[in-house]
Amino acid sequence: MNFRASLMACAVGSALIALPLSTMACSTVIVGKDVSKTGEILIGHNEDNGGRIFNPQYWVPPAKHKAGEMITYEPTAAKIPQVRETLGFYWSQTLDPDGSSFSDGFVNEAGVVIVSNACSNIFDKDQKLKDGGIGYGIRRLMAERAHSAREAVDIAIDLLGKYGYFSEGRTYTIADKNEAWQLAIHKGNTWVARRVKDNEVIYIPNNFMMDKVDATDTENVIVSPGLIERSIKNGRYKPATPGVYNDFNFRKAVQPAEQRAAGYNFGRNQVAWKYITGKKITDPEQFPYSFTPDKKFGVEDVKNILRLHEEQIGDDKDGWYHHLGFGPCRVTTHESVVFELNDIPAFITSYRALARPCETPYIPFYPLAKPSEDMHFMDAATATKEHFQARDYRFDYHPEWASATFINNANTLEFQRDDRDDNFDIIEDLEEKWADEQTGIRAQAKAAMKVSEAHAMAILHRYNVAKLAEARGAIQNHLDEIAPHKIVVMADSIDPKSAADVKIALLSDEKLDATKIDQKKTYAGVGRSSLTTSGVMSDLTQPKAFEKVDVDGDGKADMVMTFAQKDLARFMMAGAVFDTWLYTREGGDRIAAFDTVKVAGATNKKFSSKERGHDR
Repeated sequence: MNFRASLMACAVGSALIALPLSTMACSTVIVGKDVSKTGEILIGHNEDNGGRIFNPQYWVPPAKHKAGEMITYEPTAAKIPQVRETLGFYWSQTLDPDGSSFSDGFVNEAGVVIVSNACSNIFDKDQKLKDGGIGYGIRRLMAERAHSAREAVDIAIDLLGKYGYFSEGRTYTIADKNEAWQLAIHKGNTWVARRVKDNEVIYIPNNFMMDKVDATDTENVIVSPGLIERSIKNGRYKPATPGVYNDFNFRKAVQPAEQRAAGYNFGRNQVAWKYITGKKITDPEQFPYSFTPDKKFGVEDVKNILRLHEEQIGDDKDGWYHHLGFGPCRVTTHESVVFELNDIPAFITSYRALARPCETPYIPFYPLAKPSEDMHFMDAATATKEHFQARDYRFDYHPEWASATFINNANTLEFQRDDRDDNFDIIEDLEEKWADEQTGIRAQAKAAMKVSEAHAMAILHRYNVAKLAEARGAIQNHLDEIAPHKIVVMADSIDPKSAADVKIALLSDEKLDATKIDQKKTYAGVGRSSLTTSGVMSDLTQPKAFEKVDVDGDGKADMVMTFAQKDLARFMMAGAVFDTWLYTREGGDRIAAFDTVKVAGATNKKFSSKERGHDR
């Protein structure tokens, strides 16, 4: 199935509700190796967060630590003793102004992959914690210490027993070359770990999906002490055979049905499971935890699932394309990844989209060969230190940062929907070409491995850098064609607390008479990817005055628009340089353009809760 067809073939309708985008989070797909076209476990994940979110990528080298060293992550969480030696790992960071406990992804040098999904809104929220409990430490310490997926589960279970989990709930997906596990954690020290069967395909949104798990299968299922007994006592579980716990329904025992029925979970569950099973499921209680298909799934299938939308996508003809996007691909999807596991960790292949995957190519790269230098704007040690206390300027617009191109593309196509088809063609051509390259690049690296691992990793690193540059160039070239028009913010800075005026000029050029734009359909503010609301054009601000002036002296009248500074800066972060977007129309054409401006002031935010950051 080609790229464009995959976006449309499985679209189905669903009843949706308007919710803040910050509540709509991630999707994960797991394909067992027996039903994988490659014979390897496949893991796919969409990371969703609202607001000014960046996703730098790092290589964190292995390290030795001093005896007695303690780890501090969230300021209010427990301090954890460090081990003497830690593994090196690839780290996809969620850089959030408030710090992010629950979004980062990892691949460590032992070949262990870690992603997660928030599963909040639980029954029993009053659970005991020790010293503030643990949050971010679960994922980070699994990445630093685990030599296998099962060892990672054991590490997490040990930490939960010592400290307790301070978030309401989450399902971690942990995989290595041999097996994938899911660890579903309820607040406190309550959890179920289950090994994914080799013949299963799993999809999970933001509710617990484990239904009937066989607690008597102690090799493949681990249940936290006392959970089943409590569930029986509180009436949330009744075994078919008393004393035999082979039908324990975890999701019903810990989470109310409305979480599974919520539109932001139901919509993506429906489209994903229709792709996987071929059936449209209308009862949220009938969504399976896993499915055994009669065909094999490949990397393209996982990409297709992560790119799915519902049928009503784009039905707001005057506004945003994703305004009702509650499928796996939605406006808050700011990165997407597919991992193809391998017996040799160095050859784990990743395909990563650096913005919404329906608008962005999945760029192939090898995580353990280190990302390109332009995938981050500070080093890994500084990023770790600032993860929960990043300075305001870290959220400046970075034109040199590779992800900026793909975010600009997403911000443009979200409005200029008529240009999406050509964008699809570019993506499809790139991905087909890259798929054909994989056999050759792996063969080259395997041959180099006979010389040295360093030689092989150098080859793969060059490939990482080259493919990112190729993708960035192709997308930027298309952007130059579809978004050639320019704006100028007529100020060095804007004050988010001021009602004073600020002007933006849309410049006329050979193809645009800026004075003829539709004044009633003109909006400005943050780019679509930085919005945190349910997503209508009125979230941005409209000009309060228009003036025709030749601003740049080229003999053509430009359109100068006046805004209130505080309205333009709505959703912007004080202290940062923001890409400031104008969305308007001229005739039948949609126009998206941006300039940058400093937002005055400083946030000086302090942590007031253990649950700061996006609960993904």
